[in-house]
Amino acid sequence: MRDTVGSGAYRERPRNRGGSGTNRRGARASGRHDRGRRRMGSPAVRRAPGAVFMSTKQARAERLRGWVSRFAGQPVAVLGDLVADEFVFGDISRVSREAPVLILDEIRRVLVPGGAGNSVANLQALGARPIPVGVIGHDEAGRGVLECLRDQGVRTTQLVRDKAYATPTKSRILAGGIHTRRQQIVRIDRGRPRGNLGPTLRRRILTNLSRALDGSRGLLIADYGYGAAAPSSRLLATIHKLATAGTPVTIDSRARVTEYRGMTVCSPNQEELESALGGALITDRALPTAGKELLRRTGNRAVLVTRGAKGMTLFERRMKPTMIPAYGSEEVADVTGAGDTVIATLTLALIAGANLIDAAILANYAAGIVVQKMGTATVSPGELLAAIETDPAG
Repeated sequence: MRDTVGSGAYRERPRNRGGSGTNRRGARASGRHDRGRRRMGSPAVRRAPGAVFMSTKQARAERLRGWVSRFAGQPVAVLGDLVADEFVFGDISRVSREAPVLILDEIRRVLVPGGAGNSVANLQALGARPIPVGVIGHDEAGRGVLECLRDQGVRTTQLVRDKAYATPTKSRILAGGIHTRRQQIVRIDRGRPRGNLGPTLRRRILTNLSRALDGSRGLLIADYGYGAAAPSSRLLATIHKLATAGTPVTIDSRARVTEYRGMTVCSPNQEELESALGGALITDRALPTAGKELLRRTGNRAVLVTRGAKGMTLFERRMKPTMIPAYGSEEVADVTGAGDTVIATLTLALIAGANLIDAAILANYAAGIVVQKMGTATVSPGELLAAIETDPAG
């Protein structure tokens, strides 16, 4: 039965007094027994020449560093809705004469891949070889997303280009005074509305997914509701086949996480968890029951609930929940795209061979790092390694 200690550690709860290795006379009796074993030269206590014995914290850090070292070059298929995240930066200069509103002097615009594109960018930044699968329009936003991905070295051959498709775009306006930090004051969404795609486009996407999976070591699904990752019977059959073969399959879905079954792990935030279970507010006390219920409904191996400043909670079959406190400063710069960073790191760690707890710990570090950055951002292996070394909670 696991219990958490620190932002990434866990310990085995002690057995009761009647357990193996103890008796009613306590430590004194067991101490005599141990001394006798040492006199006999038991291999369990004999120190080999030059051997180094690490603490639990040191061993865990060494293990986490090992997973990060295996990130490089891992091929990962990413199915989902690519979004153009646009940021408009400006300074507030004066009040308009036309209406009681502030006038923003635009300084610059930045367009980066969002949605599934941000998960792809995070995988690329962590050293993996992501293969995005989805649809992109022939519009300016679509061209901008493609250009960004290609500039990062991402292979985009499995993305479907469609002239009739309007690339979903989220424009965030960030304003501030000359000597103040800019803050987001409004977001403008445009492009394709949420909903299912036509059958022809869906078939093209799933055909490209089959190609992307050839040689990939895992599948990440980023479902933002625009239709590229809609849970069709063909997609669900693919998921079942991969999961049965032991291939990591993960999902971050905004509104239909319960429609994807048999995954390795899903990573809803608390609001998405509440929505999946009927919309009722979930208190800290009710969270264990809610997490187990989502685990039951999805048939997944695990559910990782992200909870902002409260960290994360990992639910596994036949295990007690594992609480992972939030990592990093309490001063958050921007939470945009943090969920994409979490699912990307979680997926890559599982592909590298990590168990679910270690993968969740690394994802927690990544989340704590990325929310300190403005806008849609990524995390590097070096930043993860630094977090492993400097985390005071270990």
